[in-house]
Amino acid sequence: MKKLLNARDILFLGLSGALDLFEEIKDPLSIFSKSYEAMYGWVPKEYKRHNFNHLVWRNIKTGYIEKIEKQGEIYIRLTSQGNKKLVRDFPFLAFQNKKWDKKWRAVIFDIEEASKQARERFRSKLKELGFGMLQESVFISPYDIAQDFTEFIDAQHLNESAYLLEVSSIAVGDIKTLVNRIWHLDEINDSYKEIIEKIKDSHLIIDSGRLNKLNKNESKKVKETMMEIKKAYIEVALEDPFLPKELLPSDWLGYKAKKLIKNL
Repeated sequence: MKKLLNARDILFLGLSGALDLFEEIKDPLSIFSKSYEAMYGWVPKEYKRHNFNHLVWRNIKTGYIEKIEKQGEIYIRLTSQGNKKLVRDFPFLAFQNKKWDKKWRAVIFDIEEASKQARERFRSKLKELGFGMLQESVFISPYDIAQDFTEFIDAQHLNESAYLLEVSSIAVGDIKTLVNRIWHLDEINDSYKEIIEKIKDSHLIIDSGRLNKLNKNESKKVKETMMEIKKAYIEVALEDPFLPKELLPSDWLGYKAKKLIKNL
């Protein structure tokens, strides 16, 4: 589910707490103080600070972001409108921590070769919705996405070419083996392992008292390393299909990586 992140994606993901990294960001752009680095360090280095300032103000004006004051400090956060925009752009985020109803959804489609663009667009949409490819024209998911699926095929006039089936169980075969093959969970788990090892190797799990004793250059280096690791974590997490716990490997490292990242 690769998606190239732009600056607004990163801003919205951070502000939403979608990946449990932030919820509100204290004055991230030095608009009101000097704590700018807390957010700007996440965006691509080539993205100028001036442009990012405009990005925040532009989204405040459009109603996606709002300013709030807490105990005399200024924060910004996503509005409900901004959260809806984020879920439209990253539909799979709605799956996090969602209880599984033990049912499977299978999409079967037959789109003519002459409509190659429509077929590829349809496959991309299924992946956005968290589906995994079982065969070239068969995708499955454990989550109920009937509404989003229906809206999409209606808009694309594919009602006679695509079908959504719902089944209560997969009767024969090892489910976890199938799930691992479809969603490449071993590869994602290896990536989470790399994140965990980077955190341990960088000795970033230190108490705030020790961090405060670092000199300016040491502190800057620590912050840069933290940002690099958090960026790497976001990239891995955006590949994660957020499957129900029942379907994950027993040694799944996603939870441990998230906990360590939150404590950085």
